[in-house]
Amino acid sequence: MSPGCYPLHPSLATANELPREVDMVIAGSGIMGCATAYYLSKQGLSVLVCDKAGLASQQSTRAWGFVRQQARDPAEVPLMMAAMPLWQNLEHELQLPLEWRQGGCLYLAETEQHLSEYQEWLGVAQQFGLDTRVLSRNEVAEKIPGLADPAKGGLFTASDGQAEPRRVTPGFALRGFEAGVHFAEGCGVTAIDRAAGAICGVQTERGYVKTKRVLIAAGASSWRLLKPLGLEIPQQAIRSTVSRTSPGADIGACSFIGHGIGMRQRADGSINLADEAQADIDLSLSFLRGASWYLPLLPEHHHSFRFRLNGAFLHDLRQRFSGNDPAIAERDPHALPQAERIKRAQAALGRAFPQLRGVRVIESWAGFIDVLPDGIPVLDAPSQVPGLLIATGFCGHGFAMGPIVGKLMSQWATSGQPGFDLKAFGCSRFADGTAGKPYSLF
Repeated sequence: MSPGCYPLHPSLATANELPREVDMVIAGSGIMGCATAYYLSKQGLSVLVCDKAGLASQQSTRAWGFVRQQARDPAEVPLMMAAMPLWQNLEHELQLPLEWRQGGCLYLAETEQHLSEYQEWLGVAQQFGLDTRVLSRNEVAEKIPGLADPAKGGLFTASDGQAEPRRVTPGFALRGFEAGVHFAEGCGVTAIDRAAGAICGVQTERGYVKTKRVLIAAGASSWRLLKPLGLEIPQQAIRSTVSRTSPGADIGACSFIGHGIGMRQRADGSINLADEAQADIDLSLSFLRGASWYLPLLPEHHHSFRFRLNGAFLHDLRQRFSGNDPAIAERDPHALPQAERIKRAQAALGRAFPQLRGVRVIESWAGFIDVLPDGIPVLDAPSQVPGLLIATGFCGHGFAMGPIVGKLMSQWATSGQPGFDLKAFGCSRFADGTAGKPYSLF
């Protein structure tokens, strides 16, 4: 079952007839696109958000809902620390219930190696003044008293939180719509037009729109729009399975990874549950694009992936011969949840938290995570294409970055400066060889 999109408002209708000219066109209606549109609308700019599928219909509403600063690549930590005040005020700003809970995040150390890795990452936290701590076994037991085995300790950040993905992106969209943002569902951007090298408009499935600014925030399809502009990124899509359970005993608002599960408990007692930080790679011809970037990483990260030889290969072939516009490709990819991961996660949940053995899985879904080989996104305004902004490749931890990325992109579009040093996130790092090794791929 797909998680779908949280209902916005009966008056939110997307445009059939597009505006002739806007200040910015955004390709993609996930959290990055909708947050950027909202912040631009607050500055009085006219914005058109185009999506080849439905509003917030892909990964942004299929995420776990962790809002974490810990265990990230050092380049991301300042951005996430700047994001936390935005999250803390977001329900008030949007005047919508987003299920914000700030109960911290705990990564369990099940081995001495885990503990050593967490101690090492503690140096990153201390560099930025983040409130991360390495907890002892006894401290873990005190923090999460329902946990059957506190193992060897854990990595804990008290200021981390959680929110409901089905509410946040649609919330940004609703408030943006009320401020004048145009939304066009089932209307993909098919080409970006330039004059003297600078952006002058976009071609969409419903016609041409004049603009001097474009943000590509199209998730796993972003590379398709970048390639004709001479910008190549080795972007891939992997499949992640998530479930939601019936309500269970209260174990707190701390997001948790360990003992074979990744989970957070919502205020109503239900649990968003995954098979720890695991994902599936569906083998197809698409995997060959950029495979040379990923294959050297697989030995070190093999525990995070499982290759699947399934119907994806034939499905990919059919799509290639379907006659669809290459910029659109598959309009609304439907990621199927992996049944064995659902069962394994539910069993592991009962072992880790005996008081939750009676909860039932009431829905499951999957999403396609857009990954890049160094595990961090592209946040860029390439000088060779004046007017272009890029926000893509968030490697499964982009939901938490949505508000700050929206702020940065809107500021970059209006002032020409993002307000942060984003050199590590440049698009050119893959061409010039400066891309580093990933802390994790998602």
